[in-house]
Amino acid sequence: MIEALGGTRKLKPIKSLFFSTNNNRETMHLFSESAIWKTASEFISPDGKISKAFGETSVIVKANEIKNNSWASFGELKRVNDYAIKVISKNELTFESLNPELGIQKGKFNIDRNIIYSKFTIENTKLNGFEIIRREHDLCYANGALYDGENLINTWVAIMTKQ
Repeated sequence: MIEALGGTRKLKPIKSLFFSTNNNRETMHLFSESAIWKTASEFISPDGKISKAFGETSVIVKANEIKNNSWASFGELKRVNDYAIKVISKNELTFESLNPELGIQKGKFNIDRNIIYSKFTIENTKLNGFEIIRREHDLCYANGALYDGENLINTWVAIMTKQ
């Protein structure tokens, strides 16, 4: 019961706006299954300049490891990230990726139902960042940021479509 505008009302339960209420199906996230995903991304600099990119992510799921081989093209420029991911538990993964432009990226994925929270650092630098990837059926929505110490380098948004 709450008191509102001089009266008392019983609150109704709120249906979740964010999570599936279908209990007959396991909640899926990006690394739940092997799949090819087409990507459309925008990278935004601190001054608001937007660079668009298109690419692909290939996820290969095995018993205790996952491969995530990704690329994005910015016109003629192609950036590659190939992740080796180790399963620690159902809700925790660790990863390493050699990014030719940045160096060796290491981090952790924490999973909550259909959402992956990623935190990473670039070895021997002050570079660090995060990414949040939310899956809704055959689409994933990603938002992330890259920092040099405390200084923002860029943010990004991406939509991934399962093929």
